[in-house]
Amino acid sequence: MRRIRNKIMGSVILIVTFSITLISVLALDRFSSILEDQALNEDIIHINQISDQMERFIEDVKLYAGNMVNDELLQKFASRASYPSVYDEIKAYQQVVVQLTKFNVLRNYLASSAIVRSDGKVFWSSLYIDPYFEQELQKNWYQDAIGTGRKSGFTAPHLIRDNGEQKVISFYIRFAPEFGGVLLLNIKFEAVTELFESLAPSFERYAWTEDGGRGYLLNQNMTNDISAYLRGGHEAVEVHRTKSGYYLTRSFKETDWSVVTFTSKSRFYRLLGYVVQYWAIFLALCLGLCALLFLPIISSITRPISQMSRAMKQVSMGNYDVRLQFRSNDELDILRTGFQSMLRDIQLQMDEKIEQEKWKRRISTELLFAQMNPHFIYNTLNTVVYLSRKGNNRAVEEMVEAFIGILQDAVKLGESGLYVQVAQEKELIEHYALIQKYRYADKFNLIWHAEADMASILIPKSVLQPLVENAIFHAFSEHETPGLIEVTLKRTADRILIEVKDNGTGMDPETASRIASNSLPQATPHTGGMKHIGIANIRERLAYLYGDAAEFHVDTREGEGTAIRIVLPFKPEIAD
Repeated sequence: MRRIRNKIMGSVILIVTFSITLISVLALDRFSSILEDQALNEDIIHINQISDQMERFIEDVKLYAGNMVNDELLQKFASRASYPSVYDEIKAYQQVVVQLTKFNVLRNYLASSAIVRSDGKVFWSSLYIDPYFEQELQKNWYQDAIGTGRKSGFTAPHLIRDNGEQKVISFYIRFAPEFGGVLLLNIKFEAVTELFESLAPSFERYAWTEDGGRGYLLNQNMTNDISAYLRGGHEAVEVHRTKSGYYLTRSFKETDWSVVTFTSKSRFYRLLGYVVQYWAIFLALCLGLCALLFLPIISSITRPISQMSRAMKQVSMGNYDVRLQFRSNDELDILRTGFQSMLRDIQLQMDEKIEQEKWKRRISTELLFAQMNPHFIYNTLNTVVYLSRKGNNRAVEEMVEAFIGILQDAVKLGESGLYVQVAQEKELIEHYALIQKYRYADKFNLIWHAEADMASILIPKSVLQPLVENAIFHAFSEHETPGLIEVTLKRTADRILIEVKDNGTGMDPETASRIASNSLPQATPHTGGMKHIGIANIRERLAYLYGDAAEFHVDTREGEGTAIRIVLPFKPEIAD
């Protein structure tokens, strides 16, 4: 293994070191200025997108507030300073609260709203009157804004106590002069800040400020002294370059607000996408050079290792039929020989084990299905004797012929295998049903529903007969009237449906549940049955023959009957 390691390490270190050193020097000088300009343009586009969203938000607030001050109910309330009684005033206030609430719920960003009446009295959108609101409007955040004399505008962010303390930024708009008063909309502070917080992935620092330099929102790295980068009234992005990076500034129209961002040169070069693209080009050149110079050497070393790696993966997935096709004349050749010898031994042992298991299961199955219940033989012969004494020769003849047919089927198992044609299985069941009818005096009727083309189709042997037998002995044990057993066989394109249905006593829910979960223990076979085959045996046999492709369903209701459905894949190629 030391020879292989020396080959790989010597070749790779020499070529990669030379290529990366050469390409790094060429790339750094050529692309630095181009990459900086490209990344700056992308940052300008990003800040413009955020600013456009903010301006649309501002415009929506203004238009919505304009609609509210034009509302007739709000106008009347703002202009009327006196009422005949306190009750009348409160009633009018209630109507205003309802109207304000309707407006508030149509904008998710509104926390609350208020009307400052022409007489200076404050009415909040919450239905209560508190001197707190009038005192709150005496603070600087409101007085500074309303004192500008503008018809509308935004205040500085502030806290209000309305159903809990929250931070808001308020928008005020005056009613028409003939009405007087002011409408105040309290906007959730986070509704505005979440727009600016989307700048975080692209910029190390960002701030939302007013033109005076006061910051409304500063991320943790932004300095408070950013007034030097503010130029009010500029709706285009301004770029301010510094030694450590650059500031981008943009003002919002019809407000005193601006957004300022900063990107350092270290982050700038790290985030620029074009660096990766140009570096990939040079790296491809480097790898191409390495491939041209050292491909023969690397291939001679890595090809055997790759083959062994793929072979081991195949073995881990259960495929032991793999071959290693290389000659290396070194330690790998010894590994190849030992690996293939080990695989041959493992495969041989597994094949022997599989054949032994198949043989054991086949013998076990044949013994089970070939074994006929002695009680059934005894009861059948006893019935023949009884009918003979009664002089019913026709019945004796039919029973003997049916019994001979059953015996012939039993001795054919080793010859015909585990599958049988539908027609043969039907004949066996009819023989069995005939014997049971004579024994139990027409206690049941058997009806077949099978399409004509089903006769030659192969199905597992001794699956239908035990189900019919269970229906006879369990479904009608307590019935005084003859029962009905229906056997249905259908075929679709690739599936075979087998159903045995009776109108007998059915099963209680607990027994049905245990059968469905295959947790019902083996029951003691009834003495009148032909073979010791139960539902568990049938399920095990289907799993052996078809795996997970076979379906077994039990549908039963106590007092109404039972239907057992088996769905098997159609396999024209079935052979023993």
